[in-house]
Amino acid sequence: MPAERYRERGGFFVDARMKHGLEELPFQEVSAPPEVVLFLRQHIGPAGKPLVREGHRVRAGQKVADSDDPLGVPVHSPVSGTVVGLRELPHPMSGRPEPALLIRTEDEGMPTPADEQDPDKLPPEEILARVREAGVVGMGGAGYPTHAKLRSGRGARFLLINTKESDPNVACDVRLLRERAEEVAAGIGVLARALGEPQVLVATRTAPGELPEFERLAQERGFRVVHIRPCYSVGSERLLVPEVLGFEVPLGRYPPDVGVVVHNVATAYAAGQAVRYGLPLVSRGLTFWAQDAGGRNLWVRVGTPVRHLLAFMGLAEERFSRFVFGSALMGWAFPEAGIPVVKTTTGVVGLGREEPSPYARPLPCMRCGYCDRVCPVRIYPSLILAAVKKGDGRALRRLHLEACIECGLCSYVCPARILFTPLLRDGKAFLRVQALTKG
Repeated sequence: MPAERYRERGGFFVDARMKHGLEELPFQEVSAPPEVVLFLRQHIGPAGKPLVREGHRVRAGQKVADSDDPLGVPVHSPVSGTVVGLRELPHPMSGRPEPALLIRTEDEGMPTPADEQDPDKLPPEEILARVREAGVVGMGGAGYPTHAKLRSGRGARFLLINTKESDPNVACDVRLLRERAEEVAAGIGVLARALGEPQVLVATRTAPGELPEFERLAQERGFRVVHIRPCYSVGSERLLVPEVLGFEVPLGRYPPDVGVVVHNVATAYAAGQAVRYGLPLVSRGLTFWAQDAGGRNLWVRVGTPVRHLLAFMGLAEERFSRFVFGSALMGWAFPEAGIPVVKTTTGVVGLGREEPSPYARPLPCMRCGYCDRVCPVRIYPSLILAAVKKGDGRALRRLHLEACIECGLCSYVCPARILFTPLLRDGKAFLRVQALTKG
C-alpha cells in the first residue's frame, strides 16, 4: 500500500498525498508580522487575564497574560513592541470569538536564552514550574497544559512520544525530528525526568533508517523508536496506546490512568527549550498547503496572521476563499486571512475560490452506515446525529458520545455530505451542560 494512503477501519482510505514528500523540505523561518494577534487562551483551559494594557511597551518573551487556575498557562509576546489593544476574533481552537491582544511589532528580536541548566540536576517540581512558566502546552492540536499532564502522570510506566503526524496535511513533526534531533532528544529526556524516568517510546510513521540522527540519539539514551502502520486515526492518543503497547484505555479514563503519558514531539522540544534555556513558547513549526502552490514547512511566531504567511510565500490573498487551521479533517475553517497562528496550530490549508465546501448543501441521512463502519472508536455517528438533533441526553450517554475523538472520518466518508464533527461537538457540550445542571 502506498505510504500516502492511510488505511482506516472498515477498509476506507484517507488520501495523504497532499503532504507526500513535504518532510524533505526544511523549515523556512517567517519574519515577524507588523502586528501580532495573541489570543489570551492558547490551550484547553481558561483564558488568561491580560497583564498589559493599551499603550504598554513589551519585550520579546515577556508574559502578557496569565491565570491562577490549575489549568492556566501564561502567554508571552513573540516580539518587542507596543500593545495596540484587545479585540474579539474567531479562535482557531473553538471557532467562537475570544479576546486577543494586538501588539505592534517594533523589534523582531526573539527572547534571549538564559544560561543552560542541566535537567538531571533539577528536581521534578522545578521542571514542572519551568514548563508552566514558559507556557508550554500540547502542540499536537489538543493543547492540554503540559505541566498538568506531567503532574497527573508522575510515576507512569511509559512515556509515549507521538510523532505519528497522521493528519494528511501536516509534515512538521517529522521535519522537526530531522532538523533538531538533538534538541528533541534532550526535550524528551526533560519530560522523562519530570515523570520519574519511565520507559520511553517514540511512535513514528517513518520507516527504519529515515531518521538516522534521531535514531542514533534514541539508542544512546535508551529510547525505543516504534515504526507504526500508516493510519490517520491512530494519531489519537487513545488509539495510539493500544497500537504501540497493546492494551486499551478504558472508556471514561485517560492514558495516565493506565500508566502511560503521551506527548507530541513538538511539545517535547518546547519543554526542553523551556527547562534548559528558560525560553517561553513563542514560535513553532507548521505546514502550509494549498492546491497548485503545494506545501511548505514554516517556522512561525505565535500570533502571526495567515495574511502574513501568504505575503511571505508570495501568494495572493484574493485567490483563497477560506483557511483550515490544524488538521484538514478536524480543523475549523475561516473565511478571512486575519486569523492568527496559536500554539496548537500544526498546519494551515488554503482553499481556493474554485474549491467550494462539499458540506455546503447536505442531503438527509440515507442510513447507509458508512460513518458507523469507519468510526475508529466503534460508536454510531448516525444514531448520535439523530439524538443530537432531538436533544436526547439519555440516548447520547447510552451511545457513548464521550468516546468520540472528533477525527472527522464520519464527515469524510458521508455520501450525503453531512458535516458531523461540529454537531458531535455540540452534543458533547450539551451533555456537559446537563451534567452541571444536575450537579
